[in-house]
Amino acid sequence: MNTSLSGFGFLAGYIVMVGVASFLEKFSMKQLNPYQVNFLMAIGMAVTAIPALWIKQGSLTVPTKALPLGAPIGLLMALGSICFVLSLSKLPVGMATGISTSYVLLVLFLSWLFLSESMSWMKIAGTLLTISGVALLSWERK
Repeated sequence: MNTSLSGFGFLAGYIVMVGVASFLEKFSMKQLNPYQVNFLMAIGMAVTAIPALWIKQGSLTVPTKALPLGAPIGLLMALGSICFVLSLSKLPVGMATGISTSYVLLVLFLSWLFLSESMSWMKIAGTLLTISGVALLSWERK
């Protein structure tokens, strides 16, 4: 199978699963507080990550030289997850998830700054459209 094609397949799975999960998180907050939701998400991640790591490499080892970068990534993702579920507890789910997608802008900027990825006119146009889209998604007329 074409690597790019399978990559887009994984992205489609990510979009569907995270989209449905984000939608369901709002319903779960009728019975759970945001910290409980985040805790259950962490359990779900462990339940899937541990077998996946075992199946892929036959052990649960992680190279110690990767920990200085890998550990902060995990910490940032965990803190970001807590921030997201807290935002869901205070905002409409459509608004919170729409605004949350603006992390893409930060990724583009950091990739340009540190990885020397190009910022073509198409990426700049996409960035402006993303900002416009987030603004429209978050605009709530009363």
